[in-house]
Amino acid sequence: MHIGYELMTRIMEKYKDFLYVKIMPSDPKTIPFYEKLGFRIYDNYTAMEKKNL
Repeated sequence: MHIGYELMTRIMEKYKDFLYVKIMPSDPKTIPFYEKLGFRIYDNYTAMEKKNL
């Protein structure tokens, strides 16, 4: 049904003018989902970050 993807797309639209958006996945199994949305793990940090440049 892709409900999670749709919700994240709407959230990211709201924050598109922010330089960085960070999330903290509560379950490591969700990391591939967030990677599909453009988030990356930087420097072994627990949060994932998307740079809007």
